[in-house]
Amino acid sequence: MPPHAPHLIAILGATGNQGSSVSMSLLANPSTFRVRTLTRNTTSSAALALASAGAEVVHADAFNRQDMLAAFHGAWGVFVNTNSDDPVFMMDGGRLTEFDLGRVIVDAAADAGVKHVVLSSGPPCGEMTGGKVMMRAMEMKYKTEQYAKRLNRFNTITAINAAWYLENFLVKEVAPVFGGFPHQPDAEGILTFRVPRWGGDDVVPFLGIKDDFGDLVQGVFLDPERWNGKVVHGASDMRTFEELVGDFEAVTGKRSRYQPVLPTWEAFDIHGIAELDDVKLMFGFTQTTGGRYFSPEPSEIGTAAKLKRATAVALGRGYDQARLITAREWFGRQYAASKF
Repeated sequence: MPPHAPHLIAILGATGNQGSSVSMSLLANPSTFRVRTLTRNTTSSAALALASAGAEVVHADAFNRQDMLAAFHGAWGVFVNTNSDDPVFMMDGGRLTEFDLGRVIVDAAADAGVKHVVLSSGPPCGEMTGGKVMMRAMEMKYKTEQYAKRLNRFNTITAINAAWYLENFLVKEVAPVFGGFPHQPDAEGILTFRVPRWGGDDVVPFLGIKDDFGDLVQGVFLDPERWNGKVVHGASDMRTFEELVGDFEAVTGKRSRYQPVLPTWEAFDIHGIAELDDVKLMFGFTQTTGGRYFSPEPSEIGTAAKLKRATAVALGRGYDQARLITAREWFGRQYAASKF
């Protein structure tokens, strides 16, 4: 990328897992990027932390077109991740959808003259399963992505679809739904991970949000033309569930195992937790698609590795920081025997 005044990147969803990772990665490269984080609560602890790190924190309600126009003013690029669990989508019988929100955001970005858009998107569930499985959140994000492309008002549009967050294993409250792993041993004293089979070769993409996601997005913004129109598989590592629990056991010394929920994904009990509806459907989706998750193409991490290296080069990082984190390394950091 040639010398220039730092490009302004506006980040919608900046205080969430994805947005904060993107913000922190871009803030590490101040000669190339300036960061404007958009949030409805500028006094939250997450917003204040971003401000302390050097971000411009701006109040913006994504449903308000004027807020969006002002927030995107002067931005060269935007990263957008909408919150699929926003309570507003449950109000008035679901009158407003995530796509309605996405359309307001995309229209405002176009009218503000934004050149480069990176969207946190999802796979075309209906298309890939012949209408058999529809993950609401993923379908809405994909619909927004397609709308942005049809507008034909941006220089580049890149979708990045996030894999299974490794950080989800930190949430103790929902561990019982997944057999208790990695927090609560079962009656035999074993940490058991109990979910349906993935499908296909049963190799599952996992993502270290904090470690890698932001660097992947920065890699796109470093060379947006190269990645225009692409769907980036946002993953750090690819493991079967058996391999995953094996990684955990190897670094913690805790007896662990994977027990598949059989015979199909439909037997997976989410205990009436509405927020996990799409998680259950995810297994239906991947069992139907033969293990494909991001797109009709087989899942891969080669592209993510290239983007990670590009960001490392731009930041002058060494080899160890130019690699995607592995599940074993992530578990070692979070659950090493001395801390477990």
